[in-house]
Amino acid sequence: AAAHALREPAPVTERVRRAAVIQAQVASAAHRAVLTSGALARPPQAGRHLYADLGPLRSRLAALGVTDSMELEEYLTDRLGAPVPGGHRFGDELGALRVRLGTGVLLGSTPEEQTESLTAVEPLRLPHVAQALSMFAAALEELG
Repeated sequence: AAAHALREPAPVTERVRRAAVIQAQVASAAHRAVLTSGALARPPQAGRHLYADLGPLRSRLAALGVTDSMELEEYLTDRLGAPVPGGHRFGDELGALRVRLGTGVLLGSTPEEQTESLTAVEPLRLPHVAQALSMFAAALEELG
């Protein structure tokens, strides 16, 4: 199976291409949620992560007891139910309120949901994806 896939036959390359398109749609929706909250993030270019700067939300975060990236990592990981590594793990100063937000978890919590998402014509309309994006956006909106 691996040798077959490594030859990159049309069905394999089409599946990879389609998965990249879907990941981009989900990452773009997550990016809009980040910006709507008042945080900053560059538009997604590749992959399934956003690097967000929550510095503009510093006063609201401080009221929640979040004053550095370690505390932000803990707070958002708990709130989103998925790992949210703080910027300190990527060389940022501890006081910078930056995190890496993974968008892969927005495709579903089970292998079946993820497969459905990666093969859907309109993945953002799937109930589990819409709900995950809504919860993601709500968690960020609470900070704004």
